[in-house]
Amino acid sequence: MITLESIQDYFENLNHKEMLRGIVAYLISFTILIGFLLYRHHHAIADAEQKTKLLNKARQQIQIIITQYDTMKSKKSEVDEKLTKDKNFYLVKFYQDTIAAVNISGQNNPNLITGVGPAGYSEESLQLNFTQITMQKLCEFLQALQATPRITVKNLEIIKGNAEKKINVSMTLATLRPTIDKISSIK
Repeated sequence: MITLESIQDYFENLNHKEMLRGIVAYLISFTILIGFLLYRHHHAIADAEQKTKLLNKARQQIQIIITQYDTMKSKKSEVDEKLTKDKNFYLVKFYQDTIAAVNISGQNNPNLITGVGPAGYSEESLQLNFTQITMQKLCEFLQALQATPRITVKNLEIIKGNAEKKINVSMTLATLRPTIDKISSIK
């Protein structure tokens, strides 16, 4: 069995040269061990910083997505509220009433086109063609459309007419309607 006295005797019996070699070997081993531990510590810190940067970037992207989702949810509830507020809104009737109010005459009744809209809605649209009207009448018509939040102008094309101070206008008006499933779930 090794005792403290046997270890002490061993070191006392070493000559000066052997003692110096042992101390140098011990210091080199200790220095290598400390260097290895410092390297591992530095590597672990650098790895943690890199992961923190990635997580922070992902957190920012998720925050943007959540903000966009909340905005879309708010907009969807506004649209649902507008649609349920005026269930008897008809695009063709609105168009006829508006051109009568603005005093645009001589225009034929456009056909109603129903298409697929965003999820839970269908889109109704009218393709309008006004020929030989004044810019003032067009502006009055567009102001009347702007006053109604259910209507959107999907496209508008204005071309100079044949007569002086007259224009030809081609435009598409659209509105959303809830689908049948949407109406029954609101009730």
